[in-house]
Amino acid sequence: MRYPPAIRGFAAAALVCLGVLAVIGTPVQSRADQNDPRLGEFFEILLNAPLMSPQAQLAQAQIWTIWLDAPSASGRVLMEQGLAQMQSGAIDDAVETFDALISLEPRFAEAWNKRATVNFMAGNYADAMADIEETLSLEPRHFGAQSGKGLVLDAMGEKEAALEALEKALRINPHMPQILLLVEDLKKNLRGQQL
Repeated sequence: MRYPPAIRGFAAAALVCLGVLAVIGTPVQSRADQNDPRLGEFFEILLNAPLMSPQAQLAQAQIWTIWLDAPSASGRVLMEQGLAQMQSGAIDDAVETFDALISLEPRFAEAWNKRATVNFMAGNYADAMADIEETLSLEPRHFGAQSGKGLVLDAMGEKEAALEALEKALRINPHMPQILLLVEDLKKNLRGQQL
């Protein structure tokens, strides 16, 4: 099923928040996944680099590039196919593709994260949350999944839990301007409710 432009626009905003659109088509230098030893160095840069600095942005892009790289050739084909479907708004097709990728590579965190993203885009919040929890069990530093958790909780009206999840994501990666803005909006909302 193809979704209307308004939903595709919302979906694109969600993808930007999760860092996906920034790395689609980025060439991968070597095969990797969430267990790649280079990740530690890039996470260290995220924590110590000046806010929104070029080195932080490069480290973030490198992390996404590593995370997106499936362990097998078949997995890489499925990941590329699923990303293309997400970008074009073919959400149901993307869910099926990421189902297949998870069946093929059940220990590949980004397969779960991408299915969480398309489930979120489709409004399947319970399924998205289950996939996010699986992602975080495989890669606890996954700031995209942690941000996604906040977005899902916010969409479900659980503002305090959403704020907590987003703040946790920012403790892992403080260089996400859309998430920073959402945190500020949630704080204002919650302050307004307390008055």
